[in-house]
Amino acid sequence: MRKHPLRLATAVAAALALVTTGCSSGGDSGDPDTLKVWWWETDDSALSAAWKEAVSIFEREHPGVTVEQELKTYEQVQQSGRLILDSDDTPDVLEYLKGNATAGVVAEAGLLTDLTDVAETRGWKLDNTAQDVGLYDDNGLMGSGKRYGITNYGEYVGVWYNQDLFARNNVPVPTTPAEFEGALKTFADKGITPLALGSADYPGPHLLYTLALAHMDQRSLAAYQRFEGEPDWSAWEKAATTMREWVERKYISTDSTGIPAQDAGNAFIAGQYPMFVSGTWWSGQIAEQPTFQVGQFLFPGNELHPGSGGNLWVVPAKAKNKDLAYDFLEITQRPEVQNSLAKKGGVPVAAEPGSASSAMGLLVGDRFTELLSGDGGGLAWYPDWPVAGLNDVLLANTTDLVGGDASPRQVVEAIKAAYDAGKPSA
Repeated sequence: MRKHPLRLATAVAAALALVTTGCSSGGDSGDPDTLKVWWWETDDSALSAAWKEAVSIFEREHPGVTVEQELKTYEQVQQSGRLILDSDDTPDVLEYLKGNATAGVVAEAGLLTDLTDVAETRGWKLDNTAQDVGLYDDNGLMGSGKRYGITNYGEYVGVWYNQDLFARNNVPVPTTPAEFEGALKTFADKGITPLALGSADYPGPHLLYTLALAHMDQRSLAAYQRFEGEPDWSAWEKAATTMREWVERKYISTDSTGIPAQDAGNAFIAGQYPMFVSGTWWSGQIAEQPTFQVGQFLFPGNELHPGSGGNLWVVPAKAKNKDLAYDFLEITQRPEVQNSLAKKGGVPVAAEPGSASSAMGLLVGDRFTELLSGDGGGLAWYPDWPVAGLNDVLLANTTDLVGGDASPRQVVEAIKAAYDAGKPSA
């Protein structure tokens, strides 16, 4: 795999800048009358709206206590999370990435507060399987062990589509892999690039993983995510081959190599592309766009789909106001906050039945429940979770694949090498 020194330098600079920003903005995190909360969800998302409601409830129930909420970015926390948590100016509550390679690494390093006893003492209802993302064992592996975080939402990756563009071009909603390929070809033949993609960001690896899951079952998934046997790397090579073919057939633009996730989503919302393969965290923004009717379907033919319980609320080990932080975490689980999330098109984990009053809320909520059911469920977690550092390797190699700078085999060999180097020896 080619080295990317510029990306490394950029990541280090971003890390230092984020910690510096955290130190200088807002008040003293040790002030008992201040709760410092960081998240990266944008203001127009369903999650942000629900969490702002949680902030309002918190301030109402804690007279004299001010919540200092700071908006970060996903990339900042991805690149700089350990520096944030190891800083003396760390927030009291932080939205953090779930998975072995992220929350698992910092939990193992002792940088997160163990919430196991807190959850039991306060009677938090966390028996939903979506909450497994907050459990980590002594080796930092997700799914069992002590509780280091909680989530108040779920998520999965599907295919968002522009119903108006489908109707205008006489394209039926696909239900099989062959029909999906046919839809891609129909749009491409008419000079329309069918897939919005931000290869410079998570949508690229998510699409590659989705294509790999088309050739995987629960056994091969357990091998990849939980090290229960040897992963099926042939599934990944088939996926990489398909993705490269889609670029050559103009189903994906080579320009996507420089496009981040937000820009790709914005382009779909602006009506520039018929389809966008991405997650339910877009539901609030997509539902509010007024220009076209939107729909969503699961990737045709797949029994497994990227998804899980949502990212975590964690309390840093160095947080100054932990009791206030626990109060805030508790509020995010309340019915009024969960119901608000459902009404705005989010995917709550503990909403009351019938609380999703919008078409979008019903769509994604029912589908998430469907994916949680059945033998083992249909949620396949995410491709970067197994080992630390895998996200950067996936991003770099997906970009090289789309840009034509690496063959499908070279891409999979690079991903396999990083996976093998990072997986636990036991």
